[in-house]
Amino acid sequence: MKKFNRNLIERILPRVIFNSLMGLFAVTIFVTQILLIDVESKLSAAEFKVRLQKRVQKVDANNPESKSGEFKIEIKEETWKGEETAIVICDMWNKHWCKGATSRVAEMAPRMNEVLKAARAKNVTIFHAPSECMNHYKDHPAKKKIEGKRDAEFEKKYHSAGWSRGVLPTEKDAVWPIDQSDGGCDCEPQCKQGHAWSSQIDILEIDNEKDLISDNGTEIITYMKEKGIKNVILLGVHTNMCVIGRPFGLRKMVTYGQNVTLMRDLTDTMYNSRKSPHVSHFKGTDLVVEYIEKYVAPTITSADFLDREPFSFKGSK
Repeated sequence: MKKFNRNLIERILPRVIFNSLMGLFAVTIFVTQILLIDVESKLSAAEFKVRLQKRVQKVDANNPESKSGEFKIEIKEETWKGEETAIVICDMWNKHWCKGATSRVAEMAPRMNEVLKAARAKNVTIFHAPSECMNHYKDHPAKKKIEGKRDAEFEKKYHSAGWSRGVLPTEKDAVWPIDQSDGGCDCEPQCKQGHAWSSQIDILEIDNEKDLISDNGTEIITYMKEKGIKNVILLGVHTNMCVIGRPFGLRKMVTYGQNVTLMRDLTDTMYNSRKSPHVSHFKGTDLVVEYIEKYVAPTITSADFLDREPFSFKGSK
């Protein structure tokens, strides 16, 4: 047998202990990282960030009380909780009397449906609001869940069952940016106006368990208040008419005290480019969005829900 070498053992043993400790340390770090990733994933499922864009009038540095006619863009990042947030889909009808409007809704709908899926995963409540189509959904479970909800005092105070015909105090002296007096059809020749819609476009999926269907402002806001929903995202059509003015639209949500925003890349206007200010249809939409950012509410894009560039219509430059 080889003679026991005490000196050799004394030299090797510290290395063995050191290597064991380092191995244990590495395992501890690995497990900790796994736990942190798990915690972060749980947080990301319940919360998400939005980049709110608004336009603020520039102030004269020499005279802070006065405001110039110029506006600057301000972007503010906020973290919202999914259970405190709702998306309201305005009038994404299956058909419009204007062929151009119908085609743009169909083009936009697939991206919108992706947003809805991502939003549901974050516990965001989805309201489908295809106005004047409730008969189509009279037996739908998503409609039954909200049907008849009414806070009489709230309705009396805000007249939430009706359109927002008036402007907000923040819109005082503001000039509406486009002429939509002819109905806004950009087709040539213009399409004949009428009632063409019967339901929401089928591309937008409705989750029977999670979503709700209503075009009634009282039902929608009463449900929001009951569930503690304070953040509201409006998307759909048309920006210059229904989106801003419906009983569940931007002006009403501002009046109700909700923290409301417009998803500016998933909306469209009824604007005829042959009318004032004689710009392209898509530039007309941009001008209405700018107006909203100045006087009504901030805007976000679908990029806050999807890891990609904001949506853009094929014909837009």
